[in-house]
Amino acid sequence: MTNHLKADVGIATITAQGILFNGRLYTNREVIKKRWFDMARNQGEWKIPVVHIDNYQEAILIISVKYQEVSVATLVSLEKRNLNYVEEYHHRLKQLKQLRKNITKQIK
Repeated sequence: MTNHLKADVGIATITAQGILFNGRLYTNREVIKKRWFDMARNQGEWKIPVVHIDNYQEAILIISVKYQEVSVATLVSLEKRNLNYVEEYHHRLKQLKQLRKNITKQIK
């Protein structure tokens, strides 16, 4: 007897808070490096195809046609956090990155 996983293709939304799919937020290291969440905050949200396994919400596969990449995005647990906390976290992270950039310019 062979066990098969049932996977489906869906559409997620890239938002300032994360990758929104089926009412859940996901994140991914490459997406953060490419600053997708910042772009969504500044330029507006957009849709992206994803592959998900039925009855498994811990991760999804995001498909970036532009970058010709497929990567895993993991579920963000917001049980003890609210979206304002997440927004503040992203804002402070952005400030730190700008500070690092300014310091690097001054050193050179």
